[in-house]
Amino acid sequence: MPRLLFYTLVVVLGILSMGFQLLASRLLNPHFGSSLIVWAWLISTFLAAFSLGSIVGGWISNAPTPQRERAQLLGAVLAVLSLAFTAFFGRSVLDQIEIAFTELTTGLLISCLGLFFLPVTMLSSFGPQCVQHLAALGTPPGKASGLVYGVSTLGNIAGVMLTAFVLIPHLPVSTLLYLWLGVAVLSLGALIVILRARSRLPSS
Repeated sequence: MPRLLFYTLVVVLGILSMGFQLLASRLLNPHFGSSLIVWAWLISTFLAAFSLGSIVGGWISNAPTPQRERAQLLGAVLAVLSLAFTAFFGRSVLDQIEIAFTELTTGLLISCLGLFFLPVTMLSSFGPQCVQHLAALGTPPGKASGLVYGVSTLGNIAGVMLTAFVLIPHLPVSTLLYLWLGVAVLSLGALIVILRARSRLPSS
């Protein structure tokens, strides 16, 4: 059951990350449209966040226990607070950006960095930590990496399909952003409890 819960949480994080990209596109659409330029900036922002998050998560996973636990908590808090900011203030922020920056590229850059980059970076930082957790339990590092990122990618696929074909057609984007926030709070809280169990292992 603990291992099943662990993999379930990895799937949920994958759903949150890629599903959030579709929600972001719907949030941007009234202000910037849905052109190729919009999608290019959106995809690039998410890829940059995935990259930085992996680097940050790699550093956290190898830090000494006290620093690692503080960094895990900080990462979760930043993820939740930034998701909350987007959920509660995203539309009003986009209204102001649209007025202040009439040039499409500048407006998109500021919008994507301000509303989406931080939460995705923080969510992504837990991937390497999950790999390290499995490795600490005795799974060979290569296998641990393959399992975590394979399962996470399944979550990415599920997030895209679920969000595109089930959630967005039936619920307002604002409601879905609140849902994302609630799920993030629960899943990150549970994942931190599991990851911190590593502190009691002799190999940590």
